[in-house]
Amino acid sequence: VVALGGVDFDVGEGEFLAVVGPSGSGKSTILNMIGGLDRATAGTVEVEGRDLGRLDEDALTEYRRDRIGFVWQGTARNLVPYLSVRENVRLPGTIHRSVEQARQRSADDLLDLVGLRDRRHHKPGMLSGGEQQRAAIAVALANEPALLLADEPTGELDTVTAREVFDLLREVNQRL
Repeated sequence: VVALGGVDFDVGEGEFLAVVGPSGSGKSTILNMIGGLDRATAGTVEVEGRDLGRLDEDALTEYRRDRIGFVWQGTARNLVPYLSVRENVRLPGTIHRSVEQARQRSADDLLDLVGLRDRRHHKPGMLSGGEQQRAAIAVALANEPALLLADEPTGELDTVTAREVFDLLREVNQRL
């Protein structure tokens, strides 16, 4: 199976892009390669002038930690169930070792941004699916990533809630 044969595209700073296609067409694969989770077997994946295929595992881990925010379709993959929403948002900062940690947005500021400050003490299981995805967006933004990658973030949501999550992603893109 050839996945992503002949793909070539550029995304500029501040762009908001949706990758669409049928199931099995490689949407998740390309996001995983851009996010440094999968490596290309041919060709190059270049982000911010760096060929991700040339990075060793430590550099790739640092790239993911410092430059990428992920939001997954499955809510269980986004949030630690036994932590409060605020604790989930704070969690990325506990592994962020650079001086950039000092300029991290506060968890409460991020929860304000996604409209969940009043739910900050709740565990993920106490939130609706849409609230969980909004919390996941706050977590993904905690270390001020250069790229926010969302893999079918509305796949488990109803149409109205999905629209709200997409609107939030657009707002976050414009504001941050």
